[in-house]
Amino acid sequence: MLNRFLGVLLAGTVLPSFVLAQETVVLDEIVLNAESGDTLDQYGYLARSGRQAMRIDTEIKRLPQSVSVITQDQLEDQAPRTMLEALSYTSSATPGVFGFDTRYDAFYLRGFPAYQTGVFRDGLRSFNGLSSWYRNDPYTLEGIAVLKGPASSMFGVSTPGGVVNLVSKRPKDTPFHETSLSYGSNARTQASVDFTGPLDEDGNLLYRFTAVARDADTHLDGYADDHVLIAPSVSYQISDTQKLLVMGEYAKSRTGAMAYNWFDSSLPASDWKVTDEPAGDPDYNIYDQEQFLLGYEYTQDLGSSTQFRQSYRYTKVRSDMRYAARAGTSADDLVPVNWTRYHEDASTHVIDAILEHRFETGSFAHTLAFGADYTLAKYDAHTGSTVLGQAANDAMDVPFYASRKQTQKGIYLADQIERDALTISASARYDWVTTDYADVDLETGEVSAGQQKDEAFTGRLGISYEFANGVTPFANISTSFAPNISQVYENASDSRGAPAEATEALQKEVGLKYELPDGNTMITASVFDIRQDHGMVLVVGDDGRNRGIDYNLTSRGFELEANSTLDNGLNLVASYTHMKVTIDKGTEGTEGKELSGTPNDTLSLFAKYAIPSGAMENLALMGGIRYVGKSFGNDTNTMRNPSRTYVDLGLSYDFAKQGHAGTLLQLNVRNLLDRREQTCTAGWCYQDEGRTIDLNLSRRF
Repeated sequence: MLNRFLGVLLAGTVLPSFVLAQETVVLDEIVLNAESGDTLDQYGYLARSGRQAMRIDTEIKRLPQSVSVITQDQLEDQAPRTMLEALSYTSSATPGVFGFDTRYDAFYLRGFPAYQTGVFRDGLRSFNGLSSWYRNDPYTLEGIAVLKGPASSMFGVSTPGGVVNLVSKRPKDTPFHETSLSYGSNARTQASVDFTGPLDEDGNLLYRFTAVARDADTHLDGYADDHVLIAPSVSYQISDTQKLLVMGEYAKSRTGAMAYNWFDSSLPASDWKVTDEPAGDPDYNIYDQEQFLLGYEYTQDLGSSTQFRQSYRYTKVRSDMRYAARAGTSADDLVPVNWTRYHEDASTHVIDAILEHRFETGSFAHTLAFGADYTLAKYDAHTGSTVLGQAANDAMDVPFYASRKQTQKGIYLADQIERDALTISASARYDWVTTDYADVDLETGEVSAGQQKDEAFTGRLGISYEFANGVTPFANISTSFAPNISQVYENASDSRGAPAEATEALQKEVGLKYELPDGNTMITASVFDIRQDHGMVLVVGDDGRNRGIDYNLTSRGFELEANSTLDNGLNLVASYTHMKVTIDKGTEGTEGKELSGTPNDTLSLFAKYAIPSGAMENLALMGGIRYVGKSFGNDTNTMRNPSRTYVDLGLSYDFAKQGHAGTLLQLNVRNLLDRREQTCTAGWCYQDEGRTIDLNLSRRF
């Protein structure tokens, strides 16, 4: 690698004399892209095909279901710091339900909580404990695919609102090197590297190494956002028909344990107002998390029309919280009154195997996939609190709180049938889930333990037809299934919970996709109806702890989304969602009401224009607007969250004209107008983060 780099430098020094002696030769522009294109085919802000939706390679325009893809280019331009920020321009995604919080990727899809069972990485399920959630750094990804609506027939245990499938960066067969350094608001300093390319002359052995180091404060006093990550991977072309990819990741982070501001909950709910004072003690607010990932993907071609794929991943997450909650009669006299410790270890083994076969029956082309997967996941949590101060809290022998051990086995069958412009997509699956649980009564300390078994059949049937003018109407019906790992409580003040029933849902969706004649713009519109039984909604109890409440919900809405990458240098993504989530069954006084924290209307637009020529060539201008409509702050609908509008700006400049092609200076301003709005969800209130500015200098070679 070093020799190649020195070779490039040497070539640069001798090039001028060569040009003087020879006729001028105009070389084609070399574009260094970070994406591998291995499992997701993308162009600018457009995704053309991939395995993210059906586990088999599919043209997204013909897939009879709504799919949003956040491409590598969009991630690079918007420079999201968290997965929540990456989702902020996606239709039907609600990433701001809990205000500012860098600890967790907590978001809603089509009005349903999707953070517990809706996150997948490279097609494998992510199991989250109570607090030990695997944090996914956007810098380690080359795309994010959001499949809307129930997807259990292909992905197994998952949420009714859909799944977010994160696509990891993979080794490339062409060298790519990137180093970057950024500085931003709240003393945020971050350095990152991303190197990939072949390790041998034949190109059979490829590598990738990604690393991030960050030291940062936040707008919350005493709340850090420090992070260190390394992510190595190696792929080996064993033979013409076999390939093995091994991936690893290690990360360690420190944030605050309490991520919200103080408000006076003794007032009537309609008068609640979040202050600028942190609810946690700035001198004692620590959340340390350590996580580890190791996995592989193996593919083997069994002839020209059959392929076998197997993937496995092991993850382990450890979390340790130490914090003090403050109380007072006003924001000016807050003092620590309760000190808390929390420890949790969570680990997961996931393995999936799929056999894909392509064949024809008459004039119909089939892509048939048969697969099976297995998950073994567990967590063990301990927590305790004291009123005796920080020293007593640190010395505490932390008592047991809860544990789970869950095994999940599933088999699935899918057939994608195509005939000319017609596509029929069908899939079916059966899952068996066994959960061993143990929970403590919050008042008596008594531990209850037992075993719960759930099983379910899920299916999906969709149809689409691509007309010659580029319009593709589609329709589908699909179901989902997800056992709940937490206890269910009668209400927020209940101290004794019980095992929760599995969440099941049914979706009906119709829509159309339109690809403009130039092939560089895709518009998707859809109408959906999702009915959910036994959903788990988290509410904050009287003691400050989260409790799961059993809710039946109905979500109905309309989505409109457009992605475009034009030859004139313009890229844009736009979305609009109108949605209403009704509580069919919940706590007392909530039936027939709307689910809190879910806005009826959201609208977003982000555009980038790269000036193609002239004096301002290599300068790119970026801008975005995000509108979040009104919503209710509690499930009894006695308080409202106001609508709000956020503006984002950015610009970048490539120093190619100065002889430094690949050196890029980029500025991103998020929430330009410094809107610090209040969002209340399930009767608990949070404040948005204000304006942030990040300046990044990167070099690609």
